[in-house]
Amino acid sequence: MRPILRETRRIMIDLDPDLFISTEILDGIRQEEEKRNLRKVRALSEFSAMYRSNIYEIMKDFILQFSGTLKPIVIKDYIIDHLYESIEALTVLLHISNPEQQKFDKTLLYRLVKYLEEILFPRGASIDSIYTQLLSKIDRYYECQRHLVQPHTYFREKQEDPDALLIPGMSPMVYKIINNITSLYNLNPNYINFPENLNHDIPVLIKKEIFDPYIHRIANTEHDAIESIAERIGLCIEKIFLAPQESTIKLFLTHDFFRTVTQKNGNIKFIPQFSNETLVLYYSAFASKRRGFLSKELVNWIAMNFALLIYMGVLNWKLDDENIFYPIFKDLQTNEKILPYLMKLICFPNYLGMDKMKIKDSVQHRKEIFNFLGSQIDNLKDLIEDVAKLCNSISKEKK
Repeated sequence: MRPILRETRRIMIDLDPDLFISTEILDGIRQEEEKRNLRKVRALSEFSAMYRSNIYEIMKDFILQFSGTLKPIVIKDYIIDHLYESIEALTVLLHISNPEQQKFDKTLLYRLVKYLEEILFPRGASIDSIYTQLLSKIDRYYECQRHLVQPHTYFREKQEDPDALLIPGMSPMVYKIINNITSLYNLNPNYINFPENLNHDIPVLIKKEIFDPYIHRIANTEHDAIESIAERIGLCIEKIFLAPQESTIKLFLTHDFFRTVTQKNGNIKFIPQFSNETLVLYYSAFASKRRGFLSKELVNWIAMNFALLIYMGVLNWKLDDENIFYPIFKDLQTNEKILPYLMKLICFPNYLGMDKMKIKDSVQHRKEIFNFLGSQIDNLKDLIEDVAKLCNSISKEKK
């Protein structure tokens, strides 16, 4: 991609402005360039031809649109400036990491991954510390945090797996179950004596009440996996009840998701006051703590979102909003060339530390994931802008 842009810019610089605005001249130049590259490997040649064709078509459309209102020299300068920006963006992506992993902590990729990791998928010595980090970022980033554990390829997930340690993404049905649990805890929970401390009365739910609203729609896998789902949101099964774990009670007390009332008999009653994010963030913290055991779908989804945020952040930093070549960078075929490479790099131990062997190379699978990108950009726009600002700040450090 970069060589094609550089060659195009060189040709455009040497071209007389009056000839520049002739679309017939541009067509002739493109045809000559395509003939010159016929000896390349077929797949590479086809992509290069497609990419070059897109570049020239964009230039022609721009020339036709403004040839009557702007001087030829202005049109030429405008296009050359945007070619230069595009080359700069690709240069950054080309050198975003060190292939030999030497001084990796100085690379742009490392700095960006660690910045995003702290917000979306932090590391920590315990679920408590990870949960606290996630909670500190919810005012601005909760939708992004939730999005990260809700893969749109959830239909491929297995909620119950022979490997009980494997953690899938949160399916829409599991998300509804979590919301139902939150509502029932806040509205009218039952109370039982805490087995480890009979002076404590803890809120519990009857398992049946959780699943009754979904009894005709719930998938068998979610029903069979209730114990695993409960564990991932800090709860446990006590006979017919769904109850908070002892460690969860302590954690939620710390963050005011439980309040305590001393009753006449001296027992302390733990009253839930959950918010929408209470249990969802626990799921995220649980997944982050056990990131070595994430399902293949969840690994691909998380890596893809990190890659997308970094890729779009670099573009936001390097390309003007009105850059005429922006659509090429957002094109699905371009994404399929760049994002999988970033996804594998991001999984390395020094970065996100996920199993890079789970990144799928299937073209069909990539399309399934990438097809969801457009609809998700709005949720991530603020974060993309923040990544761009960080890129700019890092570049100034090196000067």
